[in-house]
Amino acid sequence: MENNLNELFVICNPLACGGKAADRWQTFIERAAAFGLRVDARVTNFSGHATEIARTEARNGRHIFYVFGGDGTLNEVLNGLMENDDLISPEIELIYLTAGSSCDVAKLFPERSPITGDPRNAISYLADVGKIECVKDGKKVVRYFLANSSIGVISRSIEVFNIKTPFQSFLKRVNIDVAALYAGLKNVFQFGNMTCRLTFDGQEFPEKTIKNMTVFKCSYFGGGMNYGISSTYDDGCLHVATIGETGKFRTLGLIPSLYSGTILNKPQAEYRIVQEVRMEIEGQPVIIEADGEMIGYPPVNYSLLPKCVRLRI
Repeated sequence: MENNLNELFVICNPLACGGKAADRWQTFIERAAAFGLRVDARVTNFSGHATEIARTEARNGRHIFYVFGGDGTLNEVLNGLMENDDLISPEIELIYLTAGSSCDVAKLFPERSPITGDPRNAISYLADVGKIECVKDGKKVVRYFLANSSIGVISRSIEVFNIKTPFQSFLKRVNIDVAALYAGLKNVFQFGNMTCRLTFDGQEFPEKTIKNMTVFKCSYFGGGMNYGISSTYDDGCLHVATIGETGKFRTLGLIPSLYSGTILNKPQAEYRIVQEVRMEIEGQPVIIEADGEMIGYPPVNYSLLPKCVRLRI
């Protein structure tokens, strides 16, 4: 397949950001036309559709993929382009046209191209990719991520955040932080703690009870919340933050420190820099989230693929 530089092949999710992306899409079409570009758009219609589109096109020889949507759409496309821990073709490039709720992946990069510029000239980076091996529907699955992955109260809150109800969509259109806070508050009283065994770089630790674990490249999640860690897209490591056993009302008291980036100063918090992480959970399994997508359940292994994908922002 010939990759025409004057034609933008775009995988588009117009429902991103509670439907706000639809208006942004029209603006993008107008901007592309102003630069004399033709847009070949494939609109996603269901969960996992972006993965199917990306994989089919990559196997047919396409190399340049524009992604219009949020982190979840980008994550789906990335997973469609990966095969056996590498890209289907080494020539593949991803161009992220940020139109989602929080777009935390973009915050990982020091500079972004101006939104009024030619999208073909987006700034290019060679980024690390996180790898996740977990279980879904009784089968082992492998998933990849760019920004972060959580298990616990945060993953459950993001699951609530992703539910497409009229009220949740309304909150996303009004203010992403308000929508994220609503999902978090709703979930605090529904989720307790989890008992697990953690292994970091081959060293197994005694069983403990925690509220949440996040494995990340980018410390931002859910819009304005963050762990206050300066990390880079190509630092060759995984960052891990765990929040220890915490009651429901004390969990509420931790929320402001998530927005101020000081959560890791709390006595319940621990932080590590590692290459590999494993988690096994006792009792009821807790869903795993990666870049806003719900992907499976523990036992889970995290590892890193250094400088794996060419991404333009």
